[in-house]
Amino acid sequence: MADCDEPQCDLDTDERLLPKWWSWTWPCHWFSWGVFGLGIALLGFGIFTLLTGGTSEGLILGSIALFMMGWCCPNPFVQMMEGFNLSADPRRWSAPPLPPMKKSDWHMDRKYWDEKFGDWLPNPLAKFEQDKPEIKLLADGDGWVVNCDGKDSERFSTPKEADTYIEQKIKSGERLNAQELLFGDHPRHNRYRALYNATPPQFTSRFLFHILSVLFLVGGYMAIPRESREMMAYFPSFLLVVAAIGVIYSHFSYRKNMEAWDTITSIIKYVDGGHGELFGQIRPMSNSPLKILHVDGCTAPSWTFDDLIAWSWNYYCRETWTERYYDRESKTWKTRTRTETRYVRGGSYASDFMVHDGTGGMFVKTSTFERIDLGDTLWERNRRGDKTCGPYDSARHGGTLNHTWSLSALKLSEPVYIMARMKSLPHDDIPRGTVGHNATRVHHTLQAVGEDAPRRDTRISKGTEFAVLSAKNSSTSRLGPLILLLLGSLVMFL
Repeated sequence: MADCDEPQCDLDTDERLLPKWWSWTWPCHWFSWGVFGLGIALLGFGIFTLLTGGTSEGLILGSIALFMMGWCCPNPFVQMMEGFNLSADPRRWSAPPLPPMKKSDWHMDRKYWDEKFGDWLPNPLAKFEQDKPEIKLLADGDGWVVNCDGKDSERFSTPKEADTYIEQKIKSGERLNAQELLFGDHPRHNRYRALYNATPPQFTSRFLFHILSVLFLVGGYMAIPRESREMMAYFPSFLLVVAAIGVIYSHFSYRKNMEAWDTITSIIKYVDGGHGELFGQIRPMSNSPLKILHVDGCTAPSWTFDDLIAWSWNYYCRETWTERYYDRESKTWKTRTRTETRYVRGGSYASDFMVHDGTGGMFVKTSTFERIDLGDTLWERNRRGDKTCGPYDSARHGGTLNHTWSLSALKLSEPVYIMARMKSLPHDDIPRGTVGHNATRVHHTLQAVGEDAPRRDTRISKGTEFAVLSAKNSSTSRLGPLILLLLGSLVMFL
């Protein structure tokens, strides 16, 4: 919607971005402008018919026209969200600062010098720490070289001196503000503060058009002579059912969406126990290799994946065949083409992982979640890469077969949104030590689990938080036309 008259969003202001009571919006695409223009023409013709003929057809045409025009007017909250550059694919990283994408930059194996053993040992807490500063340790002959944030390297003659320098740099990093550490797509980033504080206007142009559409519809029906209305006795009942279903569906679907809007996304470095939201990058819990996926048992390279945390693959087969049948009406034999699509087999898997938002990481117990959204199809093939790895589905009707294998998955380094309960790890599973040299940090002692609570349906979703959000709408604008249609359908029974 690049051609919309979008609100100019100042990212560093707390001023109201949308009016409180009333907001008018116009169509944004050439297609919606075409439908809007058609609605205007149809409305004009309906009013002309009503004025010249005095019949109810004009009101019915006007009702259809007003509904079309309202459908073409976008929600002002949608336009406001686009002012924050949220039109990009929310399944991918888009806003800088971007997270480090290589495993070597995730300090999974950062070491510390142990005087007792006289050797560099892996620090089990390093992977939970904030991303900055970036520290590289290299052996250089009899000495050690430490590079911090890609700047000039420092050389030390003993490992103890190098270790002390690394500790000092990590402690200095503790003074960084969380805003300097958060990834750019994190909803707690300052650029989104005004967005999350915004409230939708009570009334919109879509609301006005749809209210008038309902009034025209009810008026048009009531203007029909009673004798003719008796032949349409089913119509009020149909509208009553449609309105009731619409009210119920709108209420419950919107309530789920508001769970994400109303729940403050935690900054992992400062997270505490209880239900809440997390957002960050998918990282492994250890350096151990992940389970390798061979889709449908096929070992061909293009069918093999080794960087997936969770996946689901499916194999479908569509058979097309021609058959003869006897047409009783024409009393002749004819031929027709039939198609049948059937699920053949599939597989799924989910392993635990770490979610990291730049300020710190937390353990995610994937096996406890019932709702895991793996996103759109990641990979698809129509021909097996290795025919010796398993049988194809056989034709049941002697026809031709079309095969489809598809895969959806959560990959390392991708963004992930989590609604979960944060609870303590079992005592024996808590890594020993203190993250970032600050005793108040507890995120390395917690785990995110899929335990529901009232108004908190836990889930894991691929992508940023904006992938699970839809634009807000006031209850008046959302339910007003449906409730009026519900009342109008009751009036039609009179």
